[in-house]
Amino acid sequence: MKREQGFTIVEVIIAVLVLTVGILGLVTSAALVTRMIGRGQRSAVAAQYAQRRLEMLRASGCKTQTGGSEVWWRGGTPVDSVSWTFTNMPASPAKHWQVVVRSKYQTALGKWRRDSTETEISCLF
Repeated sequence: MKREQGFTIVEVIIAVLVLTVGILGLVTSAALVTRMIGRGQRSAVAAQYAQRRLEMLRASGCKTQTGGSEVWWRGGTPVDSVSWTFTNMPASPAKHWQVVVRSKYQTALGKWRRDSTETEISCLF
């Protein structure tokens, strides 16, 4: 008797189906990761703009405490808008100001997202 070894057609079909499901799962997760990277990049750019404005406010915050806003453009498209406010902190003995910087930027789906950063400025001199 000759004994042949190998796979049956049913085993091959099941293996192909399992492999197909696995590859579809990888493709779906790769698309999700790509979207998350894009969202992270937009959020990082907005945080960088807000940090730049916050550093400027730290340098001039003891001289003037006026709020304001600013819009950054890339070409003809607004990339980010930043607004800031000063709040006097009366409970502290020295001059302390709370600065809130709010950043608003567009997501990939065309919606606007808002983030905020807070810090304190002490005017001791």
